[in-house]
Amino acid sequence: MRIVDQYESMAKQAMFNRYAQNSKRAKENKMFDAKTARKRILNGSGNWKESREPRINVERYRAAQEAMKGYKMKGG
Repeated sequence: MRIVDQYESMAKQAMFNRYAQNSKRAKENKMFDAKTARKRILNGSGNWKESREPRINVERYRAAQEAMKGYKMKGG
């Protein structure tokens, strides 16, 4: 299990490196928000590892998808 954890950690590091090298404006908070993680740990939350700036609002995305189901482009 320890080796699996090490491989998982290496995979995450590789993704962080890829993001940082390819992003025009890389931000630390998009990869990991240490301030939020510390707050979650102090509050006893178990999901501190998921502390990062959210990419999209899932609810808004789903609502937009639902709204687009009936949409048809003109002329195409």
